[in-house]
Amino acid sequence: MFQDALRENVGSFVQIITAIDVINGTLLAVTDAAAIVRTSSSYGEPTDVTIPLVSITYVRIFSGVE
Repeated sequence: MFQDALRENVGSFVQIITAIDVINGTLLAVTDAAAIVRTSSSYGEPTDVTIPLVSITYVRIFSGVE
């Protein structure tokens, strides 16, 4: 299942694409309904973003460090 594949990559740097946004950051957790990504900003504190799985159209998983 999709969420199982994402769960295997918790801790990885990811790029998640939805119909209206592109989110880059570290994948923190995956539930049955959502993925949680910690975005990084050079201008402020990191922000945790919850993305409903039904909204995700594409996921790119990067190996290595951000």
